[in-house]
Amino acid sequence: MRSSTDTQLTCEIIGTAYDLPPHVENHLLRIGQEALTNAVKYAYASEIHTELVYEETQCILRVKDDGRGFDVGQVSLEQGFGLLGMSERAEQIRGELLIQSQPGQGTEVVVIVNRESRL
Repeated sequence: MRSSTDTQLTCEIIGTAYDLPPHVENHLLRIGQEALTNAVKYAYASEIHTELVYEETQCILRVKDDGRGFDVGQVSLEQGFGLLGMSERAEQIRGELLIQSQPGQGTEVVVIVNRESRL
């Protein structure tokens, strides 16, 4: 992604990394990809910060951008930006998807999944 955009991308891993079930890792990867794509393609973000936080009982993926943002209350999951796909993926891994955004103030996508998530 870095080679195809001028957007400043940073990535931080917090805590001691541990393995999650492969399907959980895959869904987190795909949610992160969608959030990054949205930030570049729709929000015109100049900076995106990605964090993967390994806590004792849960793993948290956070993608925060400084893009255009949107009114979360005015966009249904079916309307686009891959929100439905992100929501479905989070549900499949029994995770919690949080999207915070406001017009002109960027967007933050957070996925919280229990370390012992099994399906």
